[in-house]
Amino acid sequence: MATNGELPVPGQAAAAPELQLFVPGLAPFAMPAAEKAIFLASRLAELLEYHRERCPGYARLLTDWEQYGGGDGDYVQRYPFVPVTVFKEYDLKSVAGEVAVVRSSATTSTQASRIYIDKASRKRQSRSANLILTDFIGAERRPYIVFDLEETVRGAKAFSARGAAILALAHLATEFHFVLREGRDGPELDPDALHRALAKIGDAPFIAYGFTFMLYNAHRQMASLDLPRAHPDSVLLHSGGWKKLVELAVGKPVFNGVVSGPWGLRPDRVVDFYGAVEQIGMPYPDCSEGYKHVPYWADVITRRGDTLAPAPTGESGLIQLISCLPLAAPNHSVLTEDLGRIVHADGCPCGRPGKSFLFEGRAPRSEVRGCSDVPRR
Repeated sequence: MATNGELPVPGQAAAAPELQLFVPGLAPFAMPAAEKAIFLASRLAELLEYHRERCPGYARLLTDWEQYGGGDGDYVQRYPFVPVTVFKEYDLKSVAGEVAVVRSSATTSTQASRIYIDKASRKRQSRSANLILTDFIGAERRPYIVFDLEETVRGAKAFSARGAAILALAHLATEFHFVLREGRDGPELDPDALHRALAKIGDAPFIAYGFTFMLYNAHRQMASLDLPRAHPDSVLLHSGGWKKLVELAVGKPVFNGVVSGPWGLRPDRVVDFYGAVEQIGMPYPDCSEGYKHVPYWADVITRRGDTLAPAPTGESGLIQLISCLPLAAPNHSVLTEDLGRIVHADGCPCGRPGKSFLFEGRAPRSEVRGCSDVPRR
């Protein structure tokens, strides 16, 4: 495979991508930039040909992309991407065997993305999430308080955006405690379930997770409850859109205060992580400086909205997510409808080397579309 800045030759034999993707003993953010560039380009070259040969729709997208010159910049910056809207309108799949289908929450449209995942991809996703989250909150397994309904991880719902996010933390859990119930206006806090969970957990540190707006609503209700102080090593994680909170003029400092307050925790024990259902297994938590970091098996590029050229460090643009994990579908390089900016090209005051970025929200009325000759489902 060509990895010296040239794209692979179309039709070049595509072996199955290396399943041993992760370097034993190497922390997710510890690979030097020059070494990462070679590592990432090699594996992305394999993935490009692997999916080209197995997914006719992706092959047609590549043909269109190559006809228009393939973009500018180094290999990774020129790497082709699929707009996330394509996964809402078309079936893209690279395997013929048994697969699961994960659907997005479809918060900004009536149609959800459909992402296929096979057994091999799931193993890679689980390992990836484990390594990334362990680097931020430690490897110790703890009781897990879930601010959601238990049915969210049952049956087909486990393959929703919420179900996938909840289960991404399962490897850190000794036990699960679901503390929301279905109310008249949607999920609401179940005080009895919460008290039962805390009675069992005692004074041990715990982890907790909820979609951003659901976690906020639950903790506003908790403000009137008599709760014990949490162990200071406890951590509350959340992900998902901020749209409803922005409408309520609730920024991150206020949010962290509302969520940490009932527990007597420091606000920095509330950790926001960014992710996309199109790339499960790739959580991007905030570091102590408030930035998100990119592991060696992935990359994040921001692109200008008018030309889609790579935006320089410090300039806002559409977020392109690149990951070496997906094997069942060509969702390894996607252009999202989210805005962000690269803050550090290499290194962050938190001590982690490599690229770091900020997520700045959903692009207004964004609808980035791909070509029209991909087979509709």
